[in-house]
Amino acid sequence: MNKLFKSTLGIALTLGFAQCSTAQIKAVNSAEYALMSNSVEDLITAKEEIDKAKINPKSAELPKMYLVRSDIYARIAGAKNNELLKGLTDGAGLEAMISIRKFHESTMPKKAEERENGTALAGNAFAAGYNEAISFFATKSYDTLCIYYAELIGVYDYLDTAMSNNLANNKITKASLTETYAQVASLHSDKSRKIDILQGLVDKGNTVPAVVEGLSKAYLSINDTAKAENCIRTALTASNNSDAMFQILVNFFVGIKQEQRLYADVDRQIEIEPNSRLYYTRAYLNENQAKYDAAIADYRKAVELDEFNYDANFNLGLSLMKYESRKLYDKRSAAVGAKKKLVDEELKMLFTDARKYLERALDNVDYSTTDQINICKALKSACLEIGDTAGADKYASLIKGME
Repeated sequence: MNKLFKSTLGIALTLGFAQCSTAQIKAVNSAEYALMSNSVEDLITAKEEIDKAKINPKSAELPKMYLVRSDIYARIAGAKNNELLKGLTDGAGLEAMISIRKFHESTMPKKAEERENGTALAGNAFAAGYNEAISFFATKSYDTLCIYYAELIGVYDYLDTAMSNNLANNKITKASLTETYAQVASLHSDKSRKIDILQGLVDKGNTVPAVVEGLSKAYLSINDTAKAENCIRTALTASNNSDAMFQILVNFFVGIKQEQRLYADVDRQIEIEPNSRLYYTRAYLNENQAKYDAAIADYRKAVELDEFNYDANFNLGLSLMKYESRKLYDKRSAAVGAKKKLVDEELKMLFTDARKYLERALDNVDYSTTDQINICKALKSACLEIGDTAGADKYASLIKGME
């Protein structure tokens, strides 16, 4: 999958503070009234009053209490840099999300105006919680991030269309939130909690590759290879044998060093949906089993289906030089005269062919410096074999510049 976490932009959203209808509980009314001035001093008063309402049995679970509480804590999170709020802002965004979720989940009666305000305030709570969560990536507080992303996903379902579109423009969707949740859950310090979170996502139908791979690795961390394999195979069936999910299965067997068990799966997947990556995978398996002719044939097929499969180009070029050339050298040692010259021509064509594939692989700017050096070393050797001293000097210079 690329890098685990991508940099995230804070959500610059205007918080529209909706006013709620009058309730019969004094502390909730007082908190709501204090919000009307929009001053920081009155915001602190509102917090004090709503905190009283939260511990009062008569108001603790009222939808109206949760609605006003979410509004207050979202505003506190938005004004976190104000000196007057020092010591009061930690976790405010999280509390705003929890409160608005509990408002929407409550089965107690709600007025139409409260329901309308609940949708508007869901957007405020989401923005406050999301921006608050970002700081925890820098400190690698993955346990805490799991709490935030569980709430973000929960609140997302209550956003209005305008807010959802705004988030989508920032590349934030429920799918992206779920993927990040799976990634941070995979780094949870408690193995049991890690499995509970990921298994819960799968049980809810979130069988996307990131979630399934995270769950599989979680089971591997407790040495349960059977469950690790089973969760991938179940998801593979549910995804109609998608290529992305199949790659998770490949990664699993490579990780436990049982690649040979992949042959039947790869052959079956090629029958279902042949593509360059699958042929590359089978070629890799064949090469590891010293089935070099079969490996070269599959690497060629992978390149034929996708000329920009850099890994296939890389391995094909190396395989031609390492394995195919061996047969020609053996043939050359037994040849004399004109036959020997013909073999020399075959060798030259072989290394010219290998050079072509290696040059294409070198186009991949995402390869590590080590990989690029190795490609250049192979290209230098290929150039020497075909008598291209200028080319050999060129790659020698590139190698020197990277070392």
